[in-house]
Amino acid sequence: MPPEPIPAHWPSIPVLPGLTVETVRGMPALPPDIDRLIDAIWQARLAQPPRLFNGRVFSADRIQADRIIGYWSEYRRVFAQMTHPELFGVLRLQPLAVNGVLHTPDGIVMGRREAASTYLAGYWHTPPAGSVESRQGEDDVDLAREVLAEAEEELGLPPALLTVHRPFRAVRHPRTHVVDIGIRLITDLPFTDIRRHWKQAGNGEYDTLAVVPHHQEAEWTARADVLPSTRLFLM
Repeated sequence: MPPEPIPAHWPSIPVLPGLTVETVRGMPALPPDIDRLIDAIWQARLAQPPRLFNGRVFSADRIQADRIIGYWSEYRRVFAQMTHPELFGVLRLQPLAVNGVLHTPDGIVMGRREAASTYLAGYWHTPPAGSVESRQGEDDVDLAREVLAEAEEELGLPPALLTVHRPFRAVRHPRTHVVDIGIRLITDLPFTDIRRHWKQAGNGEYDTLAVVPHHQEAEWTARADVLPSTRLFLM
C-alpha cells in the first residue's frame, strides 16, 4: 500500500555551519478550553499502543541561517498539533528536529518508516531523525548531541562510530510545521555493518534500510515515496 499523500513542496533554507539554537522564553500558558482539548487528544492516544511519553521538546519561534530561537514545550502539545493541524492557529508550534544524512563508504543510508508509525508511515528518509528533546533535563540545545542520541536509539550506532559534520539545511513540514535540521554524519562502517547494528539494537522506527550508492541520488529523489525533505538533503 502506498503511503498517504503529502504536499510536494516543503519550504527550506540553507543554514550556516555555526548554527546555534537558543532558549529565549518559557512555555506559554494556554486558554483553559484549548488545554482541555489537548488533554483529551493526549488521553485518547495513551489508550492505544505503543505508549508515548510527554517529554520536553523544543519549538522554534524564529529560524535564521545562523540562529534559531524558541522555547521548551511539551510533546502532548506537539502531538495534538501534528494530528489536528488546525491547532497551529492557536499553538504556533514549530517543533525542531534533527535529521542525519549518514554517509558510509557504500553511499548514503535510507530508512523506510514502519507502517504503524505515528507520523509519515511508509515513507523513505535519511536516518537517524527525531525531535530535539531534553532527555536528561537539559536546558541547552546541542544539535550534535541530539543527532548522536537518535543514531544510537534508531540504528544502534554508538557515538564512537560516527563523526558529526555541520548542519546544512532547515526544512519545514507544511502540515505539521516540524522543522528538520539536516546534519551530515560520516562513518567508516560499510552498509552491511550498519544494517547489522540496526537489526541488533535499533528501536523499530524503520522496517527496512537501504543504501543510495554514490552518484545515484537522482534515482531516489525522483521517487514518490521519498520525503521532500530527504530529496533536498540528497541534492
